[in-house]
Amino acid sequence: MNGDLRALAAKLHTVSQEAGSIARRLGPQQDWQYPAAVAVRIYTDDCARHLPKYLRRETPWDLGWRLRYEAALCTGKLAPLRPLLHRAATLASRLDASHARCEPRRRADPDHRVSSRPVWRPYQRSGAELLRTLFGHA
Repeated sequence: MNGDLRALAAKLHTVSQEAGSIARRLGPQQDWQYPAAVAVRIYTDDCARHLPKYLRRETPWDLGWRLRYEAALCTGKLAPLRPLLHRAATLASRLDASHARCEPRRRADPDHRVSSRPVWRPYQRSGAELLRTLFGHA
């Protein structure tokens, strides 16, 4: 993982920690923004831990857009997360697409995807015959 990816992962981890801190403050008060704080914490923590996976699924620009969208949703008591998410989005958007794709996608060998075993059917009957047998309808 190059330096830019490490910086982005560290920024996302910081956002996750801050969102967790806000969630811990809002939880006992049963504030309506508590679920949003937990959701931001979970998303950014997962993104920080599995950044190469996220960057294989989408371009760095798309990840930056998604982080900016999350930042726009941070209002009220979640407002401290907004500048952190904007910085993370900026870091993501600056990533070079060639550096972002750390691991190539692996595809299964075609022989392993298709099972050669026949599908098991009780009494080798069709679905309609089996339903008639089970439920006694003509």
